[in-house]
Amino acid sequence: MKLEHIKQLHPDGNHKASVLLVHGACMGAWVWQDNFSPYLYEMGFNVHSISLRNHGRSLKKESIRSISILDYVVDLKSVIKELDGDIFIIGHSMGGFTIQHYLQDCDSKIKGVVLLCPVPNTGLWQLIPKLVLHYPFYFMLSSLKMSWLPIIKNNRRLKRLMFSDSYPINKMRVLTDAMQEESFLAFLEMVFLRLPKISSSPVPMMVVGAENDYLISEQSIKKMAAYFRVEPLIIKDAAHCFMFEPGWEKVAEKITDFFGGLVPTSN
Repeated sequence: MKLEHIKQLHPDGNHKASVLLVHGACMGAWVWQDNFSPYLYEMGFNVHSISLRNHGRSLKKESIRSISILDYVVDLKSVIKELDGDIFIIGHSMGGFTIQHYLQDCDSKIKGVVLLCPVPNTGLWQLIPKLVLHYPFYFMLSSLKMSWLPIIKNNRRLKRLMFSDSYPINKMRVLTDAMQEESFLAFLEMVFLRLPKISSSPVPMMVVGAENDYLISEQSIKKMAAYFRVEPLIIKDAAHCFMFEPGWEKVAEKITDFFGGLVPTSN
């Protein structure tokens, strides 16, 4: 499977470790390019941003509606196999859910993972009543079409779902246009059909949530962190896609501090 793979590599192997960035649903490698990717590179890491199959500029070989989370795990494994040395993985939303499945049989090269507003190990079932309450017509339309585009392809709806109230509405058009179709099967798997079967993480884990996340509640993040026996980082006044919003640097700093405690400062 030919995947979009954006690389920012330090010359002559002069880097601390590699960081693999995994996007969330309806997105692609593009979500990391403005902020997280250049920041991690400047902090001395080789940075790899991928688009899962049928996302971004990756190969679109089949209908995305029937792609499984397990297919995304295969994509993750294929990229990790190509990388040398110590590796950290950062996954946002669905990417965090995919990582949880990957951890059931992960490579020893993985030294730590960071889950950003991840779909929790208990599933997305709590989201369904909210969508039915707030968007009954569009939820019904999305279900009938097996597509989330009717809900997310609107500036104001996407803003409510994924961004803070303070995020300027005039900046939403570019993001709304960039959002794409997602696998309806993968969505059902995230709700209840295919939940991760790990009782603990085989590698150090950091779990990050957002105080005002419509999709993944703060309570769900805290419950998930307790399950994995880690202390959650909850970002105040932030929403699901905080990586686009002011204050993302503070989160990135805490992530690099977490990484710094797990690998030597230099090779």
